[in-house]
Amino acid sequence: MYVPILKNRTVEMSVLSQLAKLGVFNESNVFPLVELIQEKTRTNNKNTIIEDLAELLYYTPEMSLMIDFLKSAKLNNTTDAIRNYVTLSTRQPDFCIEEMLKLKSYSQRVVPVVSYLNDNFSLERITYEVTEYRKTFSRIAFRIKTQEFEHIFSCIENLINENDILLLDIESSSHSNPVFKKIYKRISDSKKQKQFISIVINANRPETLTNKGMADREPIPQIDNSLKETYSLPMMNKFNGFGDYACIVASLPSKGGSISPAGIYYSNENNFFVAYRGRTPKLSEFPNYIAPSIINSEYWNEFDEEHHQKCPGCQEIIAIIKEEKSGKNQGQWKMITMLHYIYTMFETNA
Repeated sequence: MYVPILKNRTVEMSVLSQLAKLGVFNESNVFPLVELIQEKTRTNNKNTIIEDLAELLYYTPEMSLMIDFLKSAKLNNTTDAIRNYVTLSTRQPDFCIEEMLKLKSYSQRVVPVVSYLNDNFSLERITYEVTEYRKTFSRIAFRIKTQEFEHIFSCIENLINENDILLLDIESSSHSNPVFKKIYKRISDSKKQKQFISIVINANRPETLTNKGMADREPIPQIDNSLKETYSLPMMNKFNGFGDYACIVASLPSKGGSISPAGIYYSNENNFFVAYRGRTPKLSEFPNYIAPSIINSEYWNEFDEEHHQKCPGCQEIIAIIKEEKSGKNQGQWKMITMLHYIYTMFETNA
């Protein structure tokens, strides 16, 4: 099982909508987690994010998803909309519960995620949220960090039920760190008795990695995607799935940013991401240099024609090559990266 983690920003919600309509999302294959960071995906939207998700669930009856309210105190360099929403989510448990209850019509397909602020967690709040969510939703997910693991897991172990989901968030740490062996075993031993589903998620793209720091037409060594190959092995005590941010950084969006054209394309055969970087800081580099570079690469050719015709990310690149779309947009290329990667995970796990 693969869990893509998507914040409710414009690009990620476009990715969620496009892939949902293609039937990509189901609990046994690709099970998305939406991380809510603002009331509306765009400030000029008529609908709130909860209303958008309700509409998506209505039109895609086979789709299930997890919903988490981001908890953070690091809100200095972001927008007022995000700062206000995340502050509410972090400080007021009833706010999160009331928002989730607006999706009670989809209580069999929506899984609320119980998470906490890393350096100021409350076991009482966790217990309270679980009690309230159990009244409406058929299952709950618990997102826990490695810090203070034993203390928090001892509480959650008394709350978790069969078929609930445990999300171990190792953040930007390496999953092969020997320190985690004890945690993996603890989860595995508990799972045998409790019969929950265990998923390990990470932030595999460093926040310090910039487009300028990538080498053109070369694999990106800073993005370690090896969790995909190891999560189900005995060395990690056989998790049921893995997750990541689909080649997007885990941090909240910051204001501003300069033009630095780059496209990232996933190689399934090698399980790494390849960078295609513009020669100059001009948006025209996307259609004139980056798109042709991808199409003419060995990594494009590893995928067959059926994939290119069905994958919405590859279709975007083809449309740019054919000049049906301009391609002169950094957000569009972020979307292309995510669409191709998540769709490839869908094909791989099908």
